[in-house]
Amino acid sequence: MKLIKHLSDIVFKIEKISVIILVGLMFTSLTAGVLFRYFLKMPLHWADETAIFSLVWLTFIGGSMSIKHGHLAAVTIFMDRLPGRVRNMLLCISTTLVLGFGILLLLVSIEWVLQPTIGFQKSPIMEIPMIYPYLSVPIGMLFLCIHSLNLVAETLMGTDQAETLTETDRTDSLADEVI
Repeated sequence: MKLIKHLSDIVFKIEKISVIILVGLMFTSLTAGVLFRYFLKMPLHWADETAIFSLVWLTFIGGSMSIKHGHLAAVTIFMDRLPGRVRNMLLCISTTLVLGFGILLLLVSIEWVLQPTIGFQKSPIMEIPMIYPYLSVPIGMLFLCIHSLNLVAETLMGTDQAETLTETDRTDSLADEVI
């Protein structure tokens, strides 16, 4: 249990740093693209592609981060009315389903990126190997599986974090934790 929690915490730290870098990269590339295109009349063709690849990585990393702290959109009107033990059991079942889905996507995405044709694909503008944007899927799913496994373990052990993930009034946001 402690090993899983420690691994989940390390992954979360890596994700926080990655998100900060990717948001900065996306903001910088889009700002430069707009400035060059509309003010200097010299478009930067690579700016849009850089922003798109950054957004793809942000999507999978951000999804994983939201699993870690329970910042997903959820309708909890039913769950809030259940007794604690039943609520934790349903939370464990739902998190196990998320874990199963993450494992399935992880296996499928690994098989996908290991196909020989992927190694030959290049991006249209920057001509970087497409394996780099495609790796966002298996890496994001691996991180999601680690966080889901940690949450299942915490729910089964009845720790405080699993209890707080079922509360409806979460005052802190993921943005506050990143900063």
